Amino acid sequence: MEKQAAADGRQLFRTEGCTTCHNVDQSKPVPSFVVAMNRIFPGDKPMVLAERTPPLTPVQDTPGSFFDDKMAVVNASLRGEQRGVALPLLLDLARRPALLHDNSVPSLDNLLDPSRGDTAPHPFFVSDSKKRASVVEFLRGLSDARGSGT
Repeated sequence: MEKQAAADGRQLFRTEGCTTCHNVDQSKPVPSFVVAMNRIFPGDKPMVLAERTPPLTPVQDTPGSFFDDKMAVVNASLRGEQRGVALPLLLDLARRPALLHDNSVPSLDNLLDPSRGDTAPHPFFVSDSKKRASVVEFLRGLSDARGSGT
């Protein structure tokens, strides 16, 4: 049953749009683009903490949110690019006690649950709970070098 759920989840990972940003095969390089902060965190409402000389962009932070705090220090804008997040590998998610770089999400099921809201960090969801459970099973299996998940 778990093996079938993981296989179903792998297919859903592809068809639900996850591969727009993430790899199914974790042995391949992570895409090199930066996901704009307002796409990965629609609730982002940054304030300028410090101005910088162009091409550097200002140091910004969203008050009341830990999600973008890292961006105030490590930021693509230091290369003159957009404020955003580079993509992570999805290996070993089953052993993570919390998810996202700010540890704000307690589980894979919670990460993909639309009840978190459209302005939450990583607002990409699987509405159907059975399909979501299959995607979670697939993601929990991404621990080998090939990233097979099955």
